[in-house]
Amino acid sequence: MSTVAARQNGFGALRLLFASLVIFSHSPQMLDGSMAREPLMRIFGAMNLGELAVDGFFLISGYLISASFVSDPPTYAWKRILRIYPGYIVCYLLCILVVAPLAGAHLADLSPRRWVMIVARMLALKSPEVDGAFTGVPIPALDGSMWTIVYEARCYILAALLGLCGFYRRRSLLLALTAVMLLANFVFLLPIGRTIISDTRPVWAVFGEPVQAVSLTSVFLCGAAFRVLRLNYRGWVAALCLLVLIGALFIPTLAGVAVATAGGYALFWTALQVKWRPLLTLNAKDDISYGVYLYAWPVGELIVWFWRAVPLPVLVLATFVGAVACGAVSWWLIEKPALALKDRFRAARKAEPAAPGGELAPP
Repeated sequence: MSTVAARQNGFGALRLLFASLVIFSHSPQMLDGSMAREPLMRIFGAMNLGELAVDGFFLISGYLISASFVSDPPTYAWKRILRIYPGYIVCYLLCILVVAPLAGAHLADLSPRRWVMIVARMLALKSPEVDGAFTGVPIPALDGSMWTIVYEARCYILAALLGLCGFYRRRSLLLALTAVMLLANFVFLLPIGRTIISDTRPVWAVFGEPVQAVSLTSVFLCGAAFRVLRLNYRGWVAALCLLVLIGALFIPTLAGVAVATAGGYALFWTALQVKWRPLLTLNAKDDISYGVYLYAWPVGELIVWFWRAVPLPVLVLATFVGAVACGAVSWWLIEKPALALKDRFRAARKAEPAAPGGELAPP
């Protein structure tokens, strides 16, 4: 995806759109503590905008991350670390050291053991937690969006394992695995699903909560499957898929799988075939979507903390403006400089002397 032609797509604009949809979903929840005014949930009753947006992120990630591994396996891990950790760590620390005190927490009262736990959660890509922050608001969380980051990281590891095992060269294997993971979503609707959830609790720290882990992993695999299939996307098929998706959103048991499959086709048709200039240029070069996603919750939560009666439209608009500003700062000061390091790593690899037979000499 590094050539100029390959970058003529709408992935950047779609990522920013999904980050914005999360704001529309979370804002009424911050005020009400429920889904009573969540836009998509009120219409369909099966899925909220936040869930839809996260699935969209994971579809795009599956498509692009699998391509990243195929294009340059030796630098894959380095690139993934540089993409996910710097922006996350800065946001995490700001939530602990700035947001939490503003929200009523007393950091001086935290024990050394608690500080160790805070650092451990940061290294494990978990959400920040400090006792006493946002006490009294409907959802007292420092960053209610960060829970997805560790699932994204697990999918990065899975993408590498699939590449090492040859799944990207053997399309049938990847498609079979994707189908199995999609079907696994329905297991949790059966009585045995409750048993699986309770019996696997000891390994949640490693693999995540089962329902979320299976759901997000299956969506990620769908994105990778769309890449290896190399479909000739058709507008009429995308329109049909969109209609199927709309119908499925009224059925809670089918909504998630429909987003991953029918919604995935419509998404990739939009990203790869639609040549509307704003779609191709918005957020294409300077991708602030990650920062917008990370900072939207703490920005919105602080607004609710200091202005409990804030009108919902004002909260949405103010959160969006604040999140975009924070996302831009995060991109220019943290994420973009960090990503520049991967080019140095790639240049260093190319500069290494070649061993006999054309292989790179061992370090």
